Amino acid sequence: AAHAQASVYVTWANLHLSDVPSTTGPTTQPQSFWASGIGGGVTVNILPLPVVSLGIDLRGSTKSGTNGADTALGGLKLGVHPPAMPVKLYLQGSVGYLGVRPASGVTNKYGAWEILGGLDYPLIHFVAHGYAEGRKANATLDGLSSGALR
Repeated sequence: AAHAQASVYVTWANLHLSDVPSTTGPTTQPQSFWASGIGGGVTVNILPLPVVSLGIDLRGSTKSGTNGADTALGGLKLGVHPPAMPVKLYLQGSVGYLGVRPASGVTNKYGAWEILGGLDYPLIHFVAHGYAEGRKANATLDGLSSGALR
């Protein structure tokens, strides 16, 4: 019988943020920057079938200081493991929080969403890659993450 499985992972989160309002004195200007930091999360598969699985994923990341960002997201992850192939494909949609600290040091807080996909390959079992894109009020996020799965 199938049973729920949990996966814990650590990621390197490389976020590009653009059009972030940065206020210095009386002047507010849009700023773009990279916020590379560390992240992690957990996925609990709630429907682990032989070819497909559905899980709940909770993830977050941080890059402290100015030109930094913090994320906290939760969502659903759909995995597909074709029977004759040694790979597992996944698609995930999440919603949550994005806190952005531009050069001014003032934190801008947004609701966030992301759609990401990836490929797990068992010969390099501990490595996975994904791409995320999301939109928030007055800020755009594009990112590439890679991480270790267990």
